[in-house]
Amino acid sequence: MLIVNHLDSGHISITNTSQYSTLGFTPISITVSMNNSYTYHFKDICNVQVTDNEIKQKLYTPTNINQRQVREFLEKQTILGFKGAWFLTFHYYSPSERVYKFRERKQDISKGIVERIGFKSKDQSSIWRQSGDTKLITMRNDPDQVSVDCKHFINVLLNLLFGIKRPHTYTGELPRILTFHEMGFEQYHTHLVIPECLICGSIVEHRNFTQLYYLLNTKVRKKVKSLSKWKTIDVRPVDNQSGLYSYLNKQTNSTRTSFDPMSSIVGV
Repeated sequence: MLIVNHLDSGHISITNTSQYSTLGFTPISITVSMNNSYTYHFKDICNVQVTDNEIKQKLYTPTNINQRQVREFLEKQTILGFKGAWFLTFHYYSPSERVYKFRERKQDISKGIVERIGFKSKDQSSIWRQSGDTKLITMRNDPDQVSVDCKHFINVLLNLLFGIKRPHTYTGELPRILTFHEMGFEQYHTHLVIPECLICGSIVEHRNFTQLYYLLNTKVRKKVKSLSKWKTIDVRPVDNQSGLYSYLNKQTNSTRTSFDPMSSIVGV
């Protein structure tokens, strides 16, 4: 039999008094040092899956708290009075826009000829030089650079839609604008949520926003060189602000946040 005694010094004493002591053996007393506490970390926890042949261990992934925190911040903007009226989506210029595809050979099944598609550059230069613009590709996949380009876009908006030419020296209250960057197939694109704006002194109505679409895709596009040359700026009215927050927050995870606080204009 084992007798375990807890000592005041944080140790335990284990004494063996089994039947073997009757055979001439002396009972053994062992003192073991014990830690009183242990701090658990997520990296120390595993999900264990037991099968007929093996035991698999997978690292435990904690619940994504970033997405919840961002959502709470966005809802706070609504409480502070932000009311989104327009949802804008725009893409950035990509090296792939410098080339176009064409049909080199038509398909003829009866003769066993398969259709072949080729690519040409608009200035007739090498397509390998065009598509290999690594500097521009890096810029379009760098969240910091995308934020800088987006900030310039917002400054142009403030000038054309809100009459604010110099936001950094403006003494009044700036209109609140929420910015989100999402990763597409090749690079980032940006979503903006902006409040009501004036065109020619009148508020743009949700039923007819042709003027807003025209202004964005003419005057704004000319002033922002980083925008895509062939993808237009999409404009949609905001009908469900809370639901829109859920959509814009879908790519937020433990390593990246879609919401961009650097280019956004928020309430505090």
